[in-house]
Amino acid sequence: MDKNIQIPGYYIIRFQTASVVPAPYSHFYTLKLDIVAKDQLTVDFDIKYLDRDELDEDDLLDEGFSPDDDYAWKGNVPAIWIAQFQDIMTSSKIIRKREESEFEDFVEIELDENGKMVTIYPVDKERWSYFLQEFMQAVFEAGGREMPFELTYLEIDGDNQKQLDLRASFAEKSFTLVKDKAPARKLEWSQLQKVMDTVYKAEFVPDNASDKKPSKKGKYITAGDGLWYQMGVAILETTSKSRDLDKIEALFNSLSK
Repeated sequence: MDKNIQIPGYYIIRFQTASVVPAPYSHFYTLKLDIVAKDQLTVDFDIKYLDRDELDEDDLLDEGFSPDDDYAWKGNVPAIWIAQFQDIMTSSKIIRKREESEFEDFVEIELDENGKMVTIYPVDKERWSYFLQEFMQAVFEAGGREMPFELTYLEIDGDNQKQLDLRASFAEKSFTLVKDKAPARKLEWSQLQKVMDTVYKAEFVPDNASDKKPSKKGKYITAGDGLWYQMGVAILETTSKSRDLDKIEALFNSLSK
């Protein structure tokens, strides 16, 4: 970290997806952070999606977007993100010359240095992209645009049932598990990525899912869309040789211990 960087402070972070990223995923955003003290973080956020002129509404809906996904919000984000921001700032290697690559996301940070606003560029762009993705989700939660991530795994075998309820709040950066209505147990935040990578590697087929909570024998997942997906029926292997369903079952067996 540069010795002239001081936290608390005022920062402007600009992010743009790599130029090879196509619409409707390509976007640009500005994230203004005002860290007044160790426990007060105000955010001014503005995101715009790029190059969508040639896409019609059906194309956007098919990809999980809407005709207007641009968003702006200003408000407070939980103070836990001050420490998260300080951690990446203090451990990140920075340069003062702009470098761009069509295959890398673009990140620049503007900050106050001895009374003058200067611009720096982190070298570890991939790490910053991941940090900023989580931070953006925290902003969406704080602004009420999105709810915390919730997923339920239900296993029914005759009269025996096992239910695991997972909840992840990006705003609070907390990940918890409730097994069969027992008290919530904290999970490591790093486990969230493993859960999402494992579960969503399989193919989810909404047309085969049910909008009613199941009562018949089977293993099911529901995750915020109101549908229950039965493994082997609405959750399928991605290829004939993949073992996605076995990995999902093993994941939830390990979480339930």
